[in-house]
Amino acid sequence: MKISILSAVYNEQQHVEEMIASVRSQLHPDWELLFVDDGSTDRTVELITAAAAADPRIQVVGQGRKIGKARAFNLAYAASTGAVVVLLAGDDIMPVDSLRHRAEALGGTPAEERVVAFFKLRTFSENPRWDGMVLPRGDSASRSGGSITMTRGLADLVFPIDESLRSEDIWLGHAAEALASRVISLPHVVLHYRMHEGNSNQRAESFTQLNESTRRRHQAYQALLASARLNLPEASRQLLKQLWWAEELRYNGQTLRVLFGPDLPLIDRLAIASMSDPTLYRIRSRYFKLLSGRRNR
Repeated sequence: MKISILSAVYNEQQHVEEMIASVRSQLHPDWELLFVDDGSTDRTVELITAAAAADPRIQVVGQGRKIGKARAFNLAYAASTGAVVVLLAGDDIMPVDSLRHRAEALGGTPAEERVVAFFKLRTFSENPRWDGMVLPRGDSASRSGGSITMTRGLADLVFPIDESLRSEDIWLGHAAEALASRVISLPHVVLHYRMHEGNSNQRAESFTQLNESTRRRHQAYQALLASARLNLPEASRQLLKQLWWAEELRYNGQTLRVLFGPDLPLIDRLAIASMSDPTLYRIRSRYFKLLSGRRNR
């Protein structure tokens, strides 16, 4: 089973060689790694080009222009050929059994079937507040981009990602789960997620920055609802409407309405409320490790 690994990179010279080494060390050898460089100004292109010259399974399919993360992933997907599709950021790494777990989960599944498998991730960081968390907690699995594993039949439906979006994971996680004929959730850690101040989803920003960046990320809810191409089932549309309503309330600082308005699980409302007010955000940031991973996604 060939697995396509899509990677959109921007100024990742510090970490991308470690990422590539983790892919090349996989116990499952049938893979392709497809890079699209999003206009890097450091040595990223040089490093990924050298890796491609050394291993034919690695390809650089786009470089030189700033096109945005979503479009970069779309270009990588358009060039992919595997029966299974996964994503990997340039600063993250795969444990050696990552692709093997994914191949075993989808083994025997025809590529045209619409199946998604979700797994867990482990954080690592020089900051002890962010290091060593297995997420999410309990028996559930993550819907973050690097833990999503799709058959091509499903990926053909969820791609292309709306290119107006800042990031890919909310679009892919919700669309894949909504459109899959079968959803698999497994406890294996398939991604080591590097947490640092350069992440696209930052944790060390001020409340004002957090309020705006969260707004941009959560516009994916609105984009999913507006997409006629996806034709999402009604239950998924209702969930997205509640999430977008909660985001509107959060962005406008209406904490009590977040807590008592949207028809969402209490843990979700609490998490959203913690990003609606500067004081609550300070508490969330201080106890980040204690509070993280409780939303079951």
